[in-house]
Amino acid sequence: MIRRSIQGKILVFVIFLLGIATGVLATSVYQSRVMSARTNFDGHNDRGNPPAERVSMAKYLNLDDAQQEQIKKILDDTRAEVRKFRDDTEPQLKDIWDRSRAKIREVLNEEQRRKSDEFWQNRDKREKDRDRDRDRDRRPPRPDDRDHN
Repeated sequence: MIRRSIQGKILVFVIFLLGIATGVLATSVYQSRVMSARTNFDGHNDRGNPPAERVSMAKYLNLDDAQQEQIKKILDDTRAEVRKFRDDTEPQLKDIWDRSRAKIREVLNEEQRRKSDEFWQNRDKREKDRDRDRDRDRRPPRPDDRDHN
């Protein structure tokens, strides 16, 4: 009986430690992958640093300053092309998704349609919020923004 009690306490303690380790690992991955990937209008992240992958590529390839500037320009031009392509094709993609949603609604009963509409409204809101955040990160900083950082 006492042995089971001790084993139970050890198990709870081990699970607790695993939870802490998982939290630390998840936070580390989030900060290194997600936060370093977020860039604003000039290709720098929220902390004003160039994207981590560009820095690591420069170190790995032993690029000189001139090469780094040339590659930065190439990547900036590519980013602009991708944005233009996304902006140009977005209306077509929206039309495809709208037709898909309409076909799905035809299969559903009334209660499912109501839930589906709610589901899509929430999804659209999250997507709109994500796009707003992405656009905010692209805009040039205002002079008063720099004063507060």
